[in-house]
Amino acid sequence: MNTKKLNAATIVSLCLVLVFSMFAVIPKAHASSTKLKVTASALNIRTAPSTSSKVITTVKKNTTLVKVKASGKWYQVKYKNKTGWASAKYLKTVKTTVSTASTTSKIVTSKTDNLNIRKSNSTNSTVLGKLNKGKTATYIQQKNGWVKIKTSSITGWVSATYVTVSTKKATTAKPKITNAKKNLYFIVTAKSLSVRSEPNSKSKLLAYVKKNESLLISRIASNDWVEVTYQTGKKGWVSTHYGTQKVKEPTTSSITVVVPKKTTYYYVTEPTGLTIRNSYSVNAKSLGQIVPFESKVQILKQASNGWIYVNYNDKKGWINGSTSYGFASTTNISFTAKKPSKTQYFVMRSGTLNVRSLPTTAAPSLGKASKGNYFKILRISNNNWVEVQYTSKQKGWISSNTTSSKITTKKPTTTVSDSVKGTLKGIKIVVDPGHGKQDNGASGNHVVEKTLNLKAAKAIQSAIEEVGGIVYMTRTTDNQFLTLDERAAYAKQKGANAFISVHHNSGPSSATGYESYYSTSAKVSSKKFADAIHDGIKDAIKEEYPNYKDRKLKAMDYYVVRYNSVVSVLLELGFVSNASDAKLVNSNDYRETVAKGVVNGLLSYYGRD
Repeated sequence: MNTKKLNAATIVSLCLVLVFSMFAVIPKAHASSTKLKVTASALNIRTAPSTSSKVITTVKKNTTLVKVKASGKWYQVKYKNKTGWASAKYLKTVKTTVSTASTTSKIVTSKTDNLNIRKSNSTNSTVLGKLNKGKTATYIQQKNGWVKIKTSSITGWVSATYVTVSTKKATTAKPKITNAKKNLYFIVTAKSLSVRSEPNSKSKLLAYVKKNESLLISRIASNDWVEVTYQTGKKGWVSTHYGTQKVKEPTTSSITVVVPKKTTYYYVTEPTGLTIRNSYSVNAKSLGQIVPFESKVQILKQASNGWIYVNYNDKKGWINGSTSYGFASTTNISFTAKKPSKTQYFVMRSGTLNVRSLPTTAAPSLGKASKGNYFKILRISNNNWVEVQYTSKQKGWISSNTTSSKITTKKPTTTVSDSVKGTLKGIKIVVDPGHGKQDNGASGNHVVEKTLNLKAAKAIQSAIEEVGGIVYMTRTTDNQFLTLDERAAYAKQKGANAFISVHHNSGPSSATGYESYYSTSAKVSSKKFADAIHDGIKDAIKEEYPNYKDRKLKAMDYYVVRYNSVVSVLLELGFVSNASDAKLVNSNDYRETVAKGVVNGLLSYYGRD
């Protein structure tokens, strides 16, 4: 072995060991990167720490830069792939915290209800929210008798006196669920709150509930969720951080909200419409939308105080569903209505009919219309109902699909059932329909006098009997005939008090109007009687047919009035030779108008009015 060479090799080896040993004890540098935030609206980054040096780039306020080193009042910074110098005057160090992973954390539990969460650790600071007894929050720090906490929506300070701080191990275990106490309700304080299938925010969304809704709690989860009934027969979970809990005994004042089991509609009958509000109270905020008169809306929810949740014109909210302003029905009602082209009246001829809030039997009754009532028609629906002014303040609909009523363009002088005041009880009247059988009387324009006379006489008979009078008809069919002598003697034969002969006129086609006759040669003076009857007819016709001509009361010795034993009058009710007259006198409305006039005249003559 070469001793000289060995020594040299040994020396080299020792040197290498020393060099590597030096690097082994020097740790790899991990420079702590200090971050700086720009406070100026714009900051120049330059090639050297001097304002006279060249600008590399300009950065905006709040931009984050990495600090490389400092030189006097300048910082060398790194921005993206560029390094340069910026004035330290316009840079602020960003504080960073390094946390170590932990399987445990501290929680804060309130020992009292309505514990104030304040903005700072002072009783004089702003209250940000409340923490109820048993509710928990995340612990942040403790200082001078105060504990800083964080809930799902608030970070603030609470008094350490009213809380307990404990260590909670991180766990993924399911929350403990217990049954709620009886009559415990959750009152929503958030504007809108999610209802979920499980007691956590990641579970399936079932529905939304609105502010101020009161929901019955059935179960409580240990992670601050409660199970509530949000619709009829439907339950879900809501976070307790967005509401309050309250035990409420079931009373008439407790407001609960349910969804109808069947599709139900609400029909607005309030003339001014109903305001949509953000809650079920007249004091709640208006959403700027009116559900107008006669609108139909589906009831989405019902509050126990009568308010209903609806959607109208894409605006959802609450309206007052009181029966004073409309009605609810599972019937889908649809109709159109329009004003009649000319003034018409609805007259009850018999029986009674319901007056309803809309033209359908599904609508509630407002009252009854009975025989004798009549109303001016405001509108007619496509299903043959009429809208009338039922009372001075209320409108209503009556069906015109029955024989109990009629529609006329002539305004009744009074109600049909009480056409006149007073009574004719004990008064006997002979009503004589002129002509008959082989004697047709006048004819023209498709009408025959004997038939017209009988129809008019029967209308007069009904009107007299309706107020208690007794009527004897000289004939009751068109196949009967009496001579003039028999007619004139009929009143004496029956012991009657008066005689009225009914006729229709004929003459030139231009002749028109009605007239009455009495005899000046009769043994009994009939002038006063005939005046009363003619005036009664004239007043009745004038109101219903103001343009129909009054040809006056006249003296004429017609056989049946000249040779009568009682006061008498002969009526000529119109001209069959005139087309317009013939049409008029052949109508029930005209006959009934004349009949009312006759009764009014009789009552006046006998002092029964």
